Amino acid sequence: MKLANRFEVLEILDRGGYGITYRAIDHHQPHRPQCVLKELAYTNPKILEMLRQEASTLEKLGIHSRIPKLLAYFEQGNKFYVVQEMVQGHTLRQEIRAGKRLDESYVTKLLKDVLSVLTFVHQHQTIHLDIQPGNLIRQASNGDIFLTDFGVLKTLSNSQINKYGQLITTAKVGKAGYTAPEQTRGKPCYASDLYAVGMVAIAALTESPPHKLTIHPLTRQVQWSKKKISPALTTFIKRLIEPNPNKRYTTAREALKALERTITGMRVGQDSQLPTHVAAKGNLPIDTEPATKAVTLIPPKLILKVIGLITALLVVLGFGVKGYQWAAYTISRQWDAVQATPKGFDQAQPDDLIALLDDGSIQARPETVDAFWNMVAAAQNEGVELLPLAGYISLSDQRKQLQKRDEDIDIRQWLQQSDYHSGYAVAFGDKNADESTDWDISFEQTDGYRWLRRYAKNYEFELSYPQGNPAGEKEPWHWRYTGD
Repeated sequence: MKLANRFEVLEILDRGGYGITYRAIDHHQPHRPQCVLKELAYTNPKILEMLRQEASTLEKLGIHSRIPKLLAYFEQGNKFYVVQEMVQGHTLRQEIRAGKRLDESYVTKLLKDVLSVLTFVHQHQTIHLDIQPGNLIRQASNGDIFLTDFGVLKTLSNSQINKYGQLITTAKVGKAGYTAPEQTRGKPCYASDLYAVGMVAIAALTESPPHKLTIHPLTRQVQWSKKKISPALTTFIKRLIEPNPNKRYTTAREALKALERTITGMRVGQDSQLPTHVAAKGNLPIDTEPATKAVTLIPPKLILKVIGLITALLVVLGFGVKGYQWAAYTISRQWDAVQATPKGFDQAQPDDLIALLDDGSIQARPETVDAFWNMVAAAQNEGVELLPLAGYISLSDQRKQLQKRDEDIDIRQWLQQSDYHSGYAVAFGDKNADESTDWDISFEQTDGYRWLRRYAKNYEFELSYPQGNPAGEKEPWHWRYTGD
């Protein structure tokens, strides 16, 4: 059988609710190469136009070196055909199999390869919808991973337009176990592709196929074995497969950037190795000293006027340049204090947080968790083992703890200066130091603190209460993530 007087059909490669996929020969090219020909049914002229538009998008995507080129698209006999080059190689179904564990180096390389291609796809406002091992092909000649078989055409095939002009989809797109929850409800987004990528990683790292994994009845989290998987990679994958798409990375570009940071953390020890006094629930951090009186903010314009008036007065009184320098110095010190006054932080909402530890006893914002584990990994490479003592704590929980204390504390002022409720603050300990250094000024004498002072800024962490700050606090264990 020859279609469009050009493509000779050789055999059926796949058949589904969307249509049929054939292996064919392109007789218009000199060497008559083999190609992949998809036959899609359509029931309405509007759907045909949608198919043409999506085929045009595939043509643009085909300029990427790891996406099959679109050779042609046409309609014939009430069927729509899309023809793409055939990638010589094998699908990752041959590599990712039930009962076989692949190592982390394989998975991180695979994640990087897939996310780099997917970044290009998302930049062209396209969602793949069907990422799974069977649609990832390793090219025989150089080992490159190709992203194939975009699901959008399958979605349109056999769809209908109802009397209200709405598209009614009948073809199911996505493989069981790899499809994001919102996609199964008909509301896919870019993050739906990332969920599928995360499930590919889990399939490679564990012995169980995704469709056999259980879902927690309350949290809706996928339950998968994290045994012998580094915390940094575990955290990254967990964010990819969050049930709520708003808690995942928003696009492949963002995920790829996070992966590049995560790769440095592949030698981090397992969360289960954390001392029980760290992972235990209920150990809420209590600041060791009450806050001093807050510095009153002075409007900048008023300060400039005061400087001008004092300068003029000193000149009139004959104090001259020396007097002016003294006045400027005194006021500049007050200005520095005003500038350094701690700002208030908005309280993070439950949807803003993810688990920093597997048991959920410590939570923080996703970006804080990513940066935390990357920093922990880097420290461990130098023999320093940082521990999380606390992360997010709500204002109400902080207030309850403060009310239990005997000291005369201005709770309102204290909470205004706190940042634990923001989701960006983390209290650190040193695993190799005595437990007495936890929540204590003596943490300054540990290797963990000295490492943080030198390198934390590289991971966008800073001391929340450094020595000499206007709030009068000194908490060497208390750090805050300041990145975007």
